[in-house]
Amino acid sequence: MIVVIGSAHLRGTGAEAVPDGLAGRAAAAAAAAGAAVELVAKVGEDPVGDALLLALARARVGHVAVLRDGVHATGHRRDDADRPDLDDADDDGWIVRPGDRLALDAADVALALRYLTDFRVVVAVHPSPGIAREAIAAADWAGAEVVLVTAPDAALPADLPSTALVVGVGAEEAVEDMAVRLGTYAAAIDRGEDGAAAFAALTAAAGSG
Repeated sequence: MIVVIGSAHLRGTGAEAVPDGLAGRAAAAAAAAGAAVELVAKVGEDPVGDALLLALARARVGHVAVLRDGVHATGHRRDDADRPDLDDADDDGWIVRPGDRLALDAADVALALRYLTDFRVVVAVHPSPGIAREAIAAADWAGAEVVLVTAPDAALPADLPSTALVVGVGAEEAVEDMAVRLGTYAAAIDRGEDGAAAFAALTAAAGSG
């Protein structure tokens, strides 16, 4: 099983809505590659949050470790700027912008990981230092591989395992392509494929994109 830790929001409406954000898309990509996946995230206690959980279920992404927030709104982004029912979106495509406070903290991740005890890969997307430490500790306990997605200039945790894969990516750059590559890589590791071979496939895909 793969655990993906990060923020997620909803893109689109109705039955066509999908999980969005790098963490949400990477989780969906790993599931599409055949892996069992659980997402650790926080969403609002609102209709958009309900729709996001349904979208995760359609994508075969588990959400037993998705926490609900009764105060802050779940982010919702349009899928197609030309749809008349989405004309209330802003210039960046947001129908509802996710609140800055709708974010995981280290205590949230520690709590969520108590529900997940059998995993082979942990993917932490733009984690705070505290969340990175929780992800590394959980992976160490489970004997799992760590994939850490950070800003290109971010400082790395001192206790990062030498076998960890660190991916430097800006918060807004190439989200869809990066998510597919991350999900595919994590699924390969989860299947027991050699890490070097999986990494070679990851970088080859990056070069061809």
